[in-house]
Amino acid sequence: MKNSRPIIAIVACYKMVDGQPSQAVYQKYIDAVNFYGGNPILLPSTAADDENFDALLAIADGILLTGSYSNVAPARYGATHIEAKQDLGRDELSFKLLAYADRTGTPLLAVCRGLQEMNVYFEGTLHPDWREVEGFYEPHLEDSTQPLEVQYQPVHDVIIQPDGRLAAFGEKWHVNSLHKQAINKVGERLFVEALAPDGLVEAISLLQHPFMIGVQWHPELNYAQDNLSKFLFMEFIHYASTPQIE
Repeated sequence: MKNSRPIIAIVACYKMVDGQPSQAVYQKYIDAVNFYGGNPILLPSTAADDENFDALLAIADGILLTGSYSNVAPARYGATHIEAKQDLGRDELSFKLLAYADRTGTPLLAVCRGLQEMNVYFEGTLHPDWREVEGFYEPHLEDSTQPLEVQYQPVHDVIIQPDGRLAAFGEKWHVNSLHKQAINKVGERLFVEALAPDGLVEAISLLQHPFMIGVQWHPELNYAQDNLSKFLFMEFIHYASTPQIE
């Protein structure tokens, strides 16, 4: 019998906890999914190696690619710079999840690193550091000297583009911004949903899909208070609750 609450598979990241290698997901992602009626489960990077990957994912009604302190490996998008903060296991699992969602129509929400993975999966490229690109000037990177509640507060607008999935929300909103990597070339088949005033791509979607959206900001922090965060999670869980025709 189908669970009445949609099961949302959340990708985990490699992290050292108490001096031991661990697979972890920040609580705020779990809380956001649970708050809007989803039933969260966590996927470690070893899931990518499971020969029964499709059978494992068949229980999932939606996929959440979280933000992370690590960055997408340069080799994934043809870059050659040295990237200190990598998580190759996370890369492997995320790209396999994107392929699965693309093939099956499983709803997928991608946040920050997740947006970057989504863009690269569709053969887009990234700027390793937006601060090195002429023309970008918005405060896209947090002030790490401030408390977390300050770092995650809204700092710049996003201009929502017409004819996309986010257009139903409105034309503009104020969002937080905590990232170094940023979209360079937009991936094939992807629609630009929102831009920062300086032109940096802030949201993308695959319109030929029931629901696949990536956002550069972090909707999971103020998921119960911020109106755009509410919109994103409610739409995600709505589509995850809707049977997909394969």
